[in-house]
Parts: sequence; structure tokens; C-alpha cells
Amino acid sequence: MMVWKAAWLYDNGKPCGAEANTAKYLAAEAAHQACQTAVLTLGGMGYAREYQVERYLRESYIPRIAPVSAQLIMCHIAERVLGLPKSY
Repeated sequence: MMVWKAAWLYDNGKPCGAEANTAKYLAAEAAHQACQTAVLTLGGMGYAREYQVERYLRESYIPRIAPVSAQLIMCHIAERVLGLPKSY
């Protein structure tokens, strides 16, 4: 829902930085949690290449750290949305 809201705001020429950052954070965390659950469900076979879960787990780290880390997203939201002082 947050991705759709950010896309709608962007398409209509409205500010969407907070929504886009929130969408990236939530999607990255959801993907990582799903992959982690899959690996734990499969146990030792979660690392076997034939199931490709290990690849998904490796790739789920990419949106968590690039191009903006979760900490920078939270700093942006704290500063721009919540009005808190700059903390970095």
C-alpha cells in the first residue's frame, strides 16, 4: 500500500520522499523476513543451491543496504516528517 501511495504521489507531482523511503524500508524488511523464515523452515537445506532460497536471502540484503540504509531512512523520516533534530 505504501508503494502505491508513493507512486501515486510521484505521478501527480507531489512530494513523496517520506512515503518512498517508508515503502523501501517496509518492502526490504518484509523480503528479508520472508527469506529468513524460508531458510529456517528448510533447515540445513535452506543453504542448498537447488532450492535457491540462499540466493534469495543474499539478494534480500541488497535493498536493506543500498542505495540507502535503514538507518538513513529512519533519520530522514525523523527529521523531515517528525521534525526531530538532525542526528547524523
